Amino acid sequence: MTVLQFENVSKIFYTKTQQTTALQNLSFCVNKGEFVALVGPSGCGKTTILSLVCQLIQPTSGKVTLASPNGAVGYMLQKDGLFEWRTIEKNIRLGLEIQHKLTKENLDFASSLLRKYGLEEFKRHYPQQLSGGMRQRTALIRTLATNPELLLLDEPFSALDFQTRLEVCDDVYSIIKRENKTALLVTHDISEAISMADRIVVLTKRPARVLLQHETHLQKYKTPLERRESPTFAKQFELLHRVLEEAKS
Repeated sequence: MTVLQFENVSKIFYTKTQQTTALQNLSFCVNKGEFVALVGPSGCGKTTILSLVCQLIQPTSGKVTLASPNGAVGYMLQKDGLFEWRTIEKNIRLGLEIQHKLTKENLDFASSLLRKYGLEEFKRHYPQQLSGGMRQRTALIRTLATNPELLLLDEPFSALDFQTRLEVCDDVYSIIKRENKTALLVTHDISEAISMADRIVVLTKRPARVLLQHETHLQKYKTPLERRESPTFAKQFELLHRVLEEAKS
């Protein structure tokens, strides 16, 4: 089943004096249960793609189809976005509050996520009392509490130091897979894309088109850290690095 489909999508932004084409005849899909990464040169339109998925903007031409019956999309940002004056428990309920879905069933589900992923004992703590990794886990659970069909991950590890980044990648990946979620990751980090994604969509410079779709074939490894130790990891990195350098020219 296809959860997200871009069909010949173009997006042009207009001002009084000029127009900028961000995307041009862009086509790709994300299938149910799949983890897809988008990589490309800086400024190529990756954030525009996420905005189109969320229906914050509309395509100039082409079609974006989200197969979820209720259009449920969860968005995990570069920063965790936790409210410092709210407890962890209340932060996790935030999406449900905004969507007016504070039913007993949904609250019980949010509480079960707290227990399942090791935050039960911290539910009355405040964000400043948690490590960077635990804050990101809280942000992910807040997103999952609304039970989205598709998770959008917009460079969610970029603010972390390298060691914490590796640990949080493993953490986030295992939660997404355990909850059987479909995910679309935007990242500038080739290693991160290979270590997490089933398929990598490489974009050209602006206006973005699909230059390459690369299957990682690393599903047999349980964690991103194990994937980095795969015999094919270095070769995949070299290939994608070369393709991205070509994309800039």
